[in-house]
Amino acid sequence: MTRIIVDSTCDLPDELIERYDIRMLPLTVSINGKEYMDKVNIKVDEVYESMRKGICPKTSQPNPSDAYNLFKECVSKGEDFIFLSFSSKLSGTYQTICSIVEDLKKQYNNIKMEVIDTKSGSLATGLIALQASKLLQAGKSFDNVINAVKKMIQHVEHVFTITDLSWLTKGGRISKSQGIIGNMMNIKPILHVNDGVMEVIQKVRGKKKALKAILDIVEERMSKFPNQIIGISHADDIDTAKELQAMIQSRMGEAKVIVSKIGSVLGSHLGIGGVGVFFFNDKIESYIE
Repeated sequence: MTRIIVDSTCDLPDELIERYDIRMLPLTVSINGKEYMDKVNIKVDEVYESMRKGICPKTSQPNPSDAYNLFKECVSKGEDFIFLSFSSKLSGTYQTICSIVEDLKKQYNNIKMEVIDTKSGSLATGLIALQASKLLQAGKSFDNVINAVKKMIQHVEHVFTITDLSWLTKGGRISKSQGIIGNMMNIKPILHVNDGVMEVIQKVRGKKKALKAILDIVEERMSKFPNQIIGISHADDIDTAKELQAMIQSRMGEAKVIVSKIGSVLGSHLGIGGVGVFFFNDKIESYIE
């Protein structure tokens, strides 16, 4: 059999992770100098609780020994695997995993192993992992799934906004003065991901305008593929996520929507209150609803 493995920046809900028997490799979260394995010995809600107290968590890539042990467990059982990595432009995870897997390939040359840079994060990676799992269940071959994943990466979209610019300031992504002025003027940046890198594409004032801007972009970019599963992730703000879901379904019909909380790693950098929409901008030939 072939196993799909993701890292913990993938925000696919636990119920789907369990249903499709997807394995997860945790990144590291550090709070007040103490390190935790993301989603293993610290919950996402605990990280957000720390952030609400003014603590700025630090994050780092997976422990190499944890990665090695997870992959070794799979290959020892005779399982082929496909590892879907967080964007290499945002983390060193992909490079580290490639090195580990190359070593394993020398020991287990009868096992198929593939490491793929999804150039994605959050539910964008989640939607790719979900489709890959469905394709495997449908009996598609290892190579067919690899090809489908690579096509999905070319067409996956992330469109999101950040509520409080203070977290970008704390993380050093914008200057302190930019954060203060932006918050004072109620500026809400609209971002997307281009080739694995986050980019600001609009700036609007106020939450309502931000959600409408997201909705307009999603509708335009989904026009070639309206009937698909859409992902909405939020940084500890379920009410805004539900509001955005209602707006999407009102304008685009009863779209199938997955709602999840943005995980510890991305949440630590984007801050509390962010919300995003994830989808494909064109239909993948082998897509399974």
